[in-house]
Amino acid sequence: MMLSIIAVVIDNLEITQRFESSIRQYTSGEYELIIIDNASKDQNIINYLKEMADVHYRFDSMVSLAKAWNKGIALSKGKYVAVVNNDIVVPPDWFDLLKETLENNKKAGLVSPITFWILRDMYFQYETYVNFDKTFKNPFQLETFKEVVWGEFLLFKREALEAVGGYNEIYKNYSAEDLEINFQLYSKEYEIYIDPRVFVYHEGHATIKSREKEEAERINNENFKLFKSRWPQYTQDWD
Repeated sequence: MMLSIIAVVIDNLEITQRFESSIRQYTSGEYELIIIDNASKDQNIINYLKEMADVHYRFDSMVSLAKAWNKGIALSKGKYVAVVNNDIVVPPDWFDLLKETLENNKKAGLVSPITFWILRDMYFQYETYVNFDKTFKNPFQLETFKEVVWGEFLLFKREALEAVGGYNEIYKNYSAEDLEINFQLYSKEYEIYIDPRVFVYHEGHATIKSREKEEAERINNENFKLFKSRWPQYTQDWD
């Protein structure tokens, strides 16, 4: 198996249908689509997920995002593993281009496409990625222990995921587990890249309802503090 694509889903039937349509239409070669149902309540999507996934697993009660993704990783067989949100839409040839970046860089463990969120933020305690190619033609390497990519759409070499043991499940619900896996990869001397040749649409926060936003922000702050406490030599100036 060349590629495993893992998505965690909580309800959101229409968004997930859009996601599946783009994956099926624009993913070339041999792949498996692994869906982790994180305790959806809508029976329509529960049934749909069982039918549409190549590999399906359901949690009857909600677990952390890290635990759900780790379950998908454990079920996967691909040489490359894409860990993605279900509120994304992929373009044609996305995998061929991202795989090329990983194959052309021996120490690469992870590559991310460009997304709206990366374009919007384009910094993390600095104005821009140091090596960002403004022509959008060349993949570029992130600065070790200084620059990160978010967890919205990540393509890993399986060996890199295995080297770090997957996602760290100490983080509650969701958030900061993506920062953590960046730093875990750096600690194992893997390189991280962004490939601006591939643009993936990511809606963002599609699963979080408006009434849950205050609670989500509290958890985000707690998880971020925990992340900083684990890597103090690199995150003293992060806020």
